[in-house]
Amino acid sequence: MAPKTIAENLIPEPLLSVIVPVYKVEPWLERCVESLRSQTYQNLEIILVDDGSPDRCGEICDRLAKEDHRIIVLHRKNGGLSAARNTGLNACRGEYIGFVDSDDFIHPEMYSRLYADIVSHGTMLAFCQPLMFNGSRSCFPPITEKSECRPNHELIRISLQENKWFSAWSKLYHRRLFDGIRFPEGRTNEDYPVTMRVFDRCNQIVVNYNQLYAYCKREGSITTSHSGEQSFDQVISAEEVYHYIKETHTDYSVFAARILLSACLGFLLKTDGIHSKDYETKRQEVFTKIQKYCHLERCAPFHSPAQRVLLSAANAGKISYTIASWVYRTIKKSD
Repeated sequence: MAPKTIAENLIPEPLLSVIVPVYKVEPWLERCVESLRSQTYQNLEIILVDDGSPDRCGEICDRLAKEDHRIIVLHRKNGGLSAARNTGLNACRGEYIGFVDSDDFIHPEMYSRLYADIVSHGTMLAFCQPLMFNGSRSCFPPITEKSECRPNHELIRISLQENKWFSAWSKLYHRRLFDGIRFPEGRTNEDYPVTMRVFDRCNQIVVNYNQLYAYCKREGSITTSHSGEQSFDQVISAEEVYHYIKETHTDYSVFAARILLSACLGFLLKTDGIHSKDYETKRQEVFTKIQKYCHLERCAPFHSPAQRVLLSAANAGKISYTIASWVYRTIKKSD
């Protein structure tokens, strides 16, 4: 990053609000907050939203707030990740907004670089790439100057086609992007529909190709859970996005349909053999959705041969799917 001129140093950095939902992350919380306190971008408002965490997270948040005046703690009844993020959005004062999950951490220069990207390209949104790790401390790779500004419709296409860049974290947003937009409460996989709408509000978006956000992939987190409920949430979000993309970017609806059908199939596979009235009702809903959308034959080339067989079987009905699923699992076990 080029050094600032004297004139640039006289211009105060706008307030940046970082919203951190906190729930059952006691071992990782201080690491996360320390990475925020260590940012080279200093004009921060760090909003820790204690989402009714049953461990010592609330106490840790309060202690950290006493150590740094930039930290604001909001305690609330447990309502889930979306509700915690919305609480932060409703309370934040910054001109720019970022989200960090409380078991992750970020590069010391992440927000400085994303803000520089926004200013240099005159955009409202910039994002970096994630560094995936399994819980132990990871070293960020060397930073390059590689970033580029791309049209929003191009990034929407790439995101849908390659199934990436949907997360709320790793991004820096101008606050106006969230006018009238909040995360859907009561379900997981909430980033997907919000990100698509936010992308659509930008003419240009900066992609910073540096890995500046360390994403912790750990057992027990929302993203690694194999819960059928969370898989059904993915179906709901994917169908919502499909209809939105069909109306706003018709040429890309084939990619949104592929994600929807994959989510439907994922739910069926995760709930095979689970006998409960609630799951049976949801499974019937998913079979109905597959039968509704499976006629989009243009999606077929984007699925694996096994997926195409299973989707065709599900489209034919429960019995056909049950047989195909049994064969699929048998073959997988023998591999």
